[in-house]
Amino acid sequence: MKKEGFVNVIMLLLSFFMLYMVEKLPEPNATQELGPGFYPKLIIYMIIVFNVLQLVMLFLTKVKASDEASEFQFSRFFIMIAIMTGYVLSLSYIDYKIGTFLLIFSLMLLLGVKSYKLLLSVSVISVGTIYLLFEVLLNVHI
Repeated sequence: MKKEGFVNVIMLLLSFFMLYMVEKLPEPNATQELGPGFYPKLIIYMIIVFNVLQLVMLFLTKVKASDEASEFQFSRFFIMIAIMTGYVLSLSYIDYKIGTFLLIFSLMLLLGVKSYKLLLSVSVISVGTIYLLFEVLLNVHI
């Protein structure tokens, strides 16, 4: 099995565990239409579907000659996980706008985006969109 398939299998196992945990959330009452478990279930089902699709695509594609550029890099994957973990842990110390900007900027940099105009613009637009959506439109203070 290819290394990407290994990551997909881990994500599937994690998704099924999370689905099991979400099933323990309370059911919606008479005043609620969807309940607290709807959105997590929706996201988890989407993760499962996309992981299965990725696995099918991996098994149906022909094996190409291995080159360094297309090789999955576990070190980069774990660095990304560390950056995201650091982001979550730092949210209690720094504002989410600064943290989210740094998260998006550093992940894009790690993924190989070299244009600083693109790095800055995507980071600023993403933080601005999150701010407008939650703080202004939904009146949810993050």
